[in-house]
Amino acid sequence: MKDRKRMKKVRKKRIKSTRKQVEKHEDKIKRERGRKDTTKDYWRKEIDEKFLKQIEDDEKFLEEK
Repeated sequence: MKDRKRMKKVRKKRIKSTRKQVEKHEDKIKRERGRKDTTKDYWRKEIDEKFLKQIEDDEKFLEEK
């Protein structure tokens, strides 16, 4: 029981911090010019593959009982 409660708390914090990271990446897409390794497509791919998937998984966990 305690472990589940703690995991909910951790996941909520992680969702919040991941959304902040997504905002930072979107800001980089708008402001920065692309370089060889950090093009705008790279930042979009980062957001789609890593952050949005992680948020989705965490929200599924929170919906479960």
